[in-house]
Amino acid sequence: MQFNQSKVVLFHGVVDLRKGASGLVALVDDPEPGTWYLFSNRSRSLMKCVRLDRSGLWMGSRRLKQGHYRWIERSRGTSVLSARAAEDLCEGKKPKIYE
Repeated sequence: MQFNQSKVVLFHGVVDLRKGASGLVALVDDPEPGTWYLFSNRSRSLMKCVRLDRSGLWMGSRRLKQGHYRWIERSRGTSVLSARAAEDLCEGKKPKIYE
């Protein structure tokens, strides 16, 4: 996945990924158009990405074939990731931000 230098916000806590795009965006305090929001399930095997634009919401999901995403393990809060760090995370790699 390519984030093309967009702002990317990672949610630390566990999220019920049965929620749709609107339910996930409702977790965001002040959603910004053009920003990607990343959410993960408890086992960190599934990720959902939501992006707002002027005409609506985009949502995608990604599941790793094996292993889990290298998520920041905090009970709540967010981190802003660089586009490169977000791409590494989506590929199951350890992003530079964590080192």
